[in-house]
Parts: sequence; structure tokens; C-alpha cells
Amino acid sequence: MNQIQCTMPTGKILAQCRPLQMGVTCAISDESVDIWLHGIIGDEYTETDSLSVARVLAENRGKQVNLRVNSPGGIYFDGLAIYNAIDAHDGYTVGIIEGLAGSAASLALIACDHVQCYSSALFHPHYALLLTMGHQADLREALSLLEKIDSELDRVYSEASGLSVEQVQSILLGPHGDGTAMGADEALAAGFVDEIVKHNKSKLANPAAAAEASKSTALAARCVALLELELDRQVRSL
Repeated sequence: MNQIQCTMPTGKILAQCRPLQMGVTCAISDESVDIWLHGIIGDEYTETDSLSVARVLAENRGKQVNLRVNSPGGIYFDGLAIYNAIDAHDGYTVGIIEGLAGSAASLALIACDHVQCYSSALFHPHYALLLTMGHQADLREALSLLEKIDSELDRVYSEASGLSVEQVQSILLGPHGDGTAMGADEALAAGFVDEIVKHNKSKLANPAAAAEASKSTALAARCVALLELELDRQVRSL
């Protein structure tokens, strides 16, 4: 998707305009590719849609893929297509929940060979939602579609976690009908997550780093005091 970014006054616009490229947020090296699936699944504007993700995968065949997820979900069929594209990728795939993996994002994520979850992140799967209107036939058709989708969700989440279909149904329905928001420990226990990523406290635990930080703080305080003294001296000399 191309947009035009202009910063010059009228009359110089055509000469100074340049295309602003929109695309999947990713970092590519010779060995791996990181894809940030942040935002609404299926959003073509930010290219978190299935076609855009599949294009990145197709251009990086054989490489390890790190799928970094922070999304409330979005369009079911885009999530499903990303799931299938990840599943078909011929390199090792790692899913990383950096904030929230909800709805269609949780579906895309569980296709990865290995799933990591930050200790403060959430995994929230649920059954499909559909808004519809029309005659009885239209509503029956919509209900039939939802039943087919939900049945497929039962199978996919069951295969990914090792849980029985009945256990998955309980999770996808949840206590209030809108699924289950699971913390990292819960998602690990259920089999949706393989590893919990602990927050890095090494800088605080390193005595040398703490001493250096203390010295820097003291030096900054001394500089402020000297500046205040110099400012006071200049004021007095006026």
C-alpha cells in the first residue's frame, strides 16, 4: 500500500512528494525473520492481514520465524490463513506472546512449533462471533457457519494443546460465554504455551551495574548543584 507524504508548500508539492511505504513490521536477517503481529488481525492498512504475512513467509523460506504477538484478534479467516501459512512454513517457527494473544491472534499463534509467553502476558481464546441480519433463512445460515467454525476451533486448539475436545470447549466458552483469559502459568498448564519468559532483572541484580548507576546519579546531582551555584553567582553580580 502506498501513500503520499508531503511537507512542502503548494507549488513544490509534486517535486518533493515521496511514497510512504506501509508493510508488515518485520526484521529480516540471513538466518531468521521476526514478524510483529501487533494490531487487528486482517487489517490491510497495517498489513496484519493474512496475505501480507504469507508474503513475508514466502520470501523467507527455510528461515526461522519469530512471530511476536500483541493483538486482541480480528477476522477469523485471516487468523486461520495465518495459522495455515505458519504451519506450512518450512523453517522452525517460534510464537512469542508479548502482550495479548486474543481471539484470531491466539489461533494464528498456536501454529508455531514452540510458543513462548512473557510472564505478564495473556492468552485469550474464544469461539467465533458473527453479526448478521435478515430473514429466518439468513439467520439459520449464519448459525450453521458459526457451528462449523466452532467445531474446527475445537479440533485445532485440541491438537495444539493435547487437551480433549471437551476441555477445549470449556475454555473457548468460558464462564460467561466469551472465552477464557489465561495468564502465562495457566496457558502453560493447559498446553497452549511451551515456555514462560521471565522479565530480565539481571541489571538490578548486578552489583557492579548498581554501583555504576549510583555513581552516575551522584555525578548528575553534583553537576546540578554546581550549575545552581554558578547561576546564583551570576545573579549576584548583576
